[in-house]
Amino acid sequence: MAHLQQSVQSGGKCRRLAARLQSHQWRPFGQCIKGYKRSRAKHVLVRAGPVKIDEEDLMQFPDRYKWYEAKFAADDMPDWNPGRFVSSNQEAPHQRLITFTAEISRERVPLRNAYKAAGQKAAVRINGGEERDLMVVSAPPPELVNNYPLFLCKGDIFSGETKTAREPTSVMADIQVLVCREEAPEVYDMGPDDLMSVGPFQGTGMDMRSSGIMAIFRYPTIVMFASGAGIATATALIESPVGCSTHLSPRMRTDVRLYYAAPNRTSLCLTDRFESWQEQYNVTVIPTTSGFMDAWDGDDTLVYDPETTAAVILTAGDKEAEAAALEVCREAEITAILLDNEHAPPPIYLDSTPKSFLRWKRDPQAEAMAAGAAAAASSASEEGSGTATE
Repeated sequence: MAHLQQSVQSGGKCRRLAARLQSHQWRPFGQCIKGYKRSRAKHVLVRAGPVKIDEEDLMQFPDRYKWYEAKFAADDMPDWNPGRFVSSNQEAPHQRLITFTAEISRERVPLRNAYKAAGQKAAVRINGGEERDLMVVSAPPPELVNNYPLFLCKGDIFSGETKTAREPTSVMADIQVLVCREEAPEVYDMGPDDLMSVGPFQGTGMDMRSSGIMAIFRYPTIVMFASGAGIATATALIESPVGCSTHLSPRMRTDVRLYYAAPNRTSLCLTDRFESWQEQYNVTVIPTTSGFMDAWDGDDTLVYDPETTAAVILTAGDKEAEAAALEVCREAEITAILLDNEHAPPPIYLDSTPKSFLRWKRDPQAEAMAAGAAAAASSASEEGSGTATE
């Protein structure tokens, strides 16, 4: 204050500031803090209390569990995809080898519909007609062809990229099927002008894992018996790539032989592959027109141990040929036997819904059963009360 009073005479601004300071009523610092606390307390008194959240309201939305559901690759894609005819080759009287291209991209074909193992059948429609299940000759495609689509399914992007809407990646592959004229005449006679649709592959393939035949050192010797359309499954089994669930690994075994029975020489299919199987896969093919037993007895070059030998019987539903092959196994004392009608157990796919959210999933069938039980209980109680009144 003394400093301000000395500067009053220096100018008008200082005189006005000194007059304001002298007119102001000064209070101790403690009283200022108390007043500040009282003013803050007034605001606290009018503030609203805690808000109660009713969690049951959040469960009233139908199918709420889908909010947290992860989407697997190609789950929302159609089951049927267009195919394109490539070629047709006459293998035997009334039997043709049909080659067509089909979609195998994991972004367009879900895993449950894909061709994964030898022994599956291809579902085909020609010109929107009846569905035909055909024996597949070609081996399942290797995993390498789907490396890029599987990378894109992760949703990752490269440095400098921006996430934008894009079309799913397409990967086409040649599929070969063995078609009998009596079973599928429209497929047998198809050509380039026909419209073709390829659906989900049927079945789970041969049960190579449970049978133990995949163990190379346990069964170094494999003998296969094929007849009729079973040669298609035998081809897919021999040519299955590494990583496939039906990969036989013939080159890593001591001896692999295929006894192929047919009524006559003209009925033998895929004979042009027999030499390449010997060179590439170490598989010896022994065609026969007199039955499995005669072919087995006439093969003097086979040296085997019954305990380390496994048999694979591929007869495509021919019971007579299957019984003949089983008779050979009994005489040869071979106990490890796999039939083509023994399919692998169905795969268990991961659930994309967290278990903690499954309680919001509604089951209409269970709700209807519960409502029916409640109605029956109420009617029974009403009848009981009426009887008691009488």
